[in-house]
Amino acid sequence: MKLVIDGVTRLVRRYRPDGNPLRRRTDRWESAGLVVAVLLILLSLWPATAAARQAYAGALATGTGRQQVRATLLADTPVTTLSFGEVGGGGLVSAGWTTASGRRHTGKVSVLSPAKAGAQLTIWVDRSGRPAPPPPSEAELRITAAATALMILGVAACLVLTLFAAFRHGLDRVRYRDWTVAWALADDHWRQSPS
Repeated sequence: MKLVIDGVTRLVRRYRPDGNPLRRRTDRWESAGLVVAVLLILLSLWPATAAARQAYAGALATGTGRQQVRATLLADTPVTTLSFGEVGGGGLVSAGWTTASGRRHTGKVSVLSPAKAGAQLTIWVDRSGRPAPPPPSEAELRITAAATALMILGVAACLVLTLFAAFRHGLDRVRYRDWTVAWALADDHWRQSPS
């Protein structure tokens, strides 16, 4: 914890506008660039929040219109022999069901364990009466929204920090050039001064 506090303190000292006469113009530009970078990352919260809401609403909409119905198997599930002689079964089996509107449907449904024809199970169907996965739970909706927001924030932060690093690189080149010129002037001054 102390290392984090020390690191933050050093960053604040390095970039704060304190009117220090030893700060170069490029140091002030770098401080201003950091302020802009932080503001841009904070501004990315708005599109991240909007996208999270949209992802939540979109995931919620995919589950609307789905309903549970009772389906009756029209055939036995296939039986398979598993390792060590165990018998298992399941897979896609023909079944029939009636939707809330009274329409009768038949089709393949997924069955996880062995079952005989005539057995009943609960399945989810979409508006047209075809088998569908269950609608997403509230936890799944929230996870989808949070993941969307974090992804957008991450992309925005990476982009802004990359631009800030490129800006700093450009400032460092200016600093090195100024440093070289200053050393050349100092060298000329030392050569011209009498011994």
